[in-house]
Parts: sequence; C-alpha cells; structure tokens
Amino acid sequence: MSRGSGRLQRRILELLQQSPGRKKNREDLDEMLVKEGYDPSNILRAIKGLARRHLVGFADRRHKKDSVVALPSEVRRITDEELSELLAKLGGR
Repeated sequence: MSRGSGRLQRRILELLQQSPGRKKNREDLDEMLVKEGYDPSNILRAIKGLARRHLVGFADRRHKKDSVVALPSEVRRITDEELSELLAKLGGR
C-alpha cells in the first residue's frame, strides 16, 4: 500500500489548487487528465482515494458534470488582537 499520494492524485490536487473556487466537476477533470494520458477509471479511483483521506471533498452524482471535487476551505488564523476585539464585542452586549 502506498504511503502518500500517487502521481495522479498529486496532479488532481494541483489542478484543484489552480482552479477558481478550488473546485472542479469530474467532467472537466476527466477531460484534462485523459488528454495527459491517464485512464478515466484510474481518475475516479484516485479521487475516491483522496476523499477517503479527507484531502478533497467529493460529491458523486449520476452525471460527471454534476459531480464536484473540491479542496477543503482554507483556514485563516485569528491573531490575538482580533480575538480580543471579538471577545470585547461579545462582552459589551
């Protein structure tokens, strides 16, 4: 069993990072990756593997154009100052 993401999985993650909204439908992903020489059945297997490891969200629907693969939302760290301001606002209610 592999310890990390395979070549195809890394390529899927790259494509998602480059796309607006950090998501794509399966039809678009398949189209791009098949042109690069990957087999469609391996693409689905790679997406499901990434989803099992919680590296992507995958909404599998009946049609590929409705199936969405997305990266998790980016986390924004809150500074101590921002946290103090939020707590002050809550305390002032």
